[in-house]
Amino acid sequence: MEEVRVGVFVCDCGSNIAGVVDVPDVVKYANTLDHVVVADEGKWSCSVDYLNKLKDIIREKEVNRVVVASCTPRTHEPLFKRATRDAGVNPYLLEFVSIREQVSWVHMKEPEIATQKAKDLIKMGVAKAVLLEEGHEIKLPVKTDCMIIGGGAAGMSAALQVASQEFNTYLVEKEPELGGLLNDLCFLSYDGHNIPAGRIAGSLVERVEAHPHITIFKGTRIQSVEGYIGNYKVVLNTGNGEPGNLDISTIIVATGMQEIKPEGQFEYGNHPQVVTQLEFEKLLKDKALGANKHVVMINCVNSKNDVRGCCNLGCHVSVKNALAVRKLQKDASVHILYRDLSMIREEGRYLEKAKKLGIKFLRFPDDQYPRVSIEDDGLSVKTRDILLGRDFTLSADIVVLTTAFMGSDTVDEIKGQLKVSANTDKYFQEAHVKLGPLEFPADGIALSGCAKSPLFFKEASEEGIGAAMRASIPMKNGFIEAEGIVAYIDDAECNQCGLCAKRCPFNAIVTDEEKHPEVIQALCKGCGLCSADCPQECIQIIHYSDDQVLAQVDAALEENAEKKIIGFVCHWCALGGVDMAGVSRLQYPANARLIRVMCSARVSIRMIQRAYEKGAAGVLVAGCEFPTCHYITGNYEAEKRVKRAKRKLAKQGFDPEKLWITWCSAADGPKFANTMRDMIKELDL
Repeated sequence: MEEVRVGVFVCDCGSNIAGVVDVPDVVKYANTLDHVVVADEGKWSCSVDYLNKLKDIIREKEVNRVVVASCTPRTHEPLFKRATRDAGVNPYLLEFVSIREQVSWVHMKEPEIATQKAKDLIKMGVAKAVLLEEGHEIKLPVKTDCMIIGGGAAGMSAALQVASQEFNTYLVEKEPELGGLLNDLCFLSYDGHNIPAGRIAGSLVERVEAHPHITIFKGTRIQSVEGYIGNYKVVLNTGNGEPGNLDISTIIVATGMQEIKPEGQFEYGNHPQVVTQLEFEKLLKDKALGANKHVVMINCVNSKNDVRGCCNLGCHVSVKNALAVRKLQKDASVHILYRDLSMIREEGRYLEKAKKLGIKFLRFPDDQYPRVSIEDDGLSVKTRDILLGRDFTLSADIVVLTTAFMGSDTVDEIKGQLKVSANTDKYFQEAHVKLGPLEFPADGIALSGCAKSPLFFKEASEEGIGAAMRASIPMKNGFIEAEGIVAYIDDAECNQCGLCAKRCPFNAIVTDEEKHPEVIQALCKGCGLCSADCPQECIQIIHYSDDQVLAQVDAALEENAEKKIIGFVCHWCALGGVDMAGVSRLQYPANARLIRVMCSARVSIRMIQRAYEKGAAGVLVAGCEFPTCHYITGNYEAEKRVKRAKRKLAKQGFDPEKLWITWCSAADGPKFANTMRDMIKELDL
């Protein structure tokens, strides 16, 4: 067996790390760890100069395991993987340790404690690195057939971009006509030129329908999708009622959005003259204002509340439509009632124009929305203007509600077919808001436009083009290399229970007639749910095996276990929250020793038990905020398993209340920091 030779490379990150952590002392400590043959300090480890030095050291010292201690793996791990590969070492023999986001930035006033924590994290990294196995990317052939779901602005823009490269493009639209929300709008934005949205939509539709490489399916829904990048088998419910079969290599999701109907609010549904902005747009488009000369608009309906934030579009839409009203009827009176005005786009300049034209703006209190009542002679709106400090009663011929948006009504079925995630507002969730804004975690599926958040026409069109570029890369190359973090099964220990095949959220495990399981590596995403659930413990995940994770637990708790919390943190959202706490310099207690897993579903009861047995003060499982999960159902399964773990721990005489679970979005650094503070307080550390 080859001798394990570990190289540890500790980054100063300028003063970001070295300004708090005693890096020379950490390097000296790393040199004392078993299997470490070299430890080195780098001022800027990600620089070209130091990467070349790192490669030279790996070759000179015959290093075959690499531990990099620097910033978050979510940004720089791929860079060091390439450097490791260039030096002749399999990139899966690299372990990445975050001592910036998890140490120096969050313990800035405690340099000695921060230094000790950095040592612990490196010891944990070395303990795992010793047990790492080689992994290999999975090379998959990719042809040139792309399916785009949704025929709105984003979908048509994507289709034109893909087709311009002479790739076969299939555009699937559930409605009888292309255009999406553009078909319902009056103007995209009022710029004085009176260019209708319909004209812009018509131009796009004309180009799409005339393109020789685009095949259009109108009035069509997706019946089923099976397979993986380069090998999707799609069945359509076509407009003529006959099924259509497609062989597809890549998919772009551009399903758009819809208004959230404010049923039961502001007399909506009780009076025909209380309408939404989108319904009002149709009146403007048809020039059917009629006798509606007194228009009152109420912004922030179903948005900026406890359920959801700013709708992103409402302020611009209300001002745009108010100007359109004055264009159609110069003597009309228009009042816009608002909480805040977020006019950050170029349309902001029309706010002053609106005021000059006599459009009135009244700012109501956050906790005191306007009240709409039905009178004999029409509608009445009562509101308070906090800027003037007085109450107003406005007579209205029509009340227009600027309500929030949500994803398409097809989202639930499509997310199941594609094995992707969506949030409570039915918007699809990208792989990462910064690192993968137009991608899903699953290779070969891109995301664009209002399918993921409310956007303006220009932004949606640009995202359609961007998604087309993402989908085109593997089609242009003719192949893709999928990451090698996948499951593998020890057939000798398997009892053919079939649980893994039933539970896999990606259908990546299949069984034969004798129930022998097999992993389809092209479909496996390495979430680890199957491994954590396996009663025989015969399923492992490359780079996140049981032995590797348990070795980290043991290393972390080798000293002062009674003062430490073991945290199992998912790579996606929860680790993003950890990173955001670091970026925000949120100071919290230094007791936690975090272990990265791809998904909270990877955390087995055995791992939790080991932390208890080794004397940990507490255990934390952290995953993606509900209902989102990059592995579809991972956090749901983790929650169930933690409940089972608590019952089992109690039977074994352990305190189940020391086991915590939290769900954290990638942007919610304060939530993670507060969780740490709460744990320290409750555990009396």
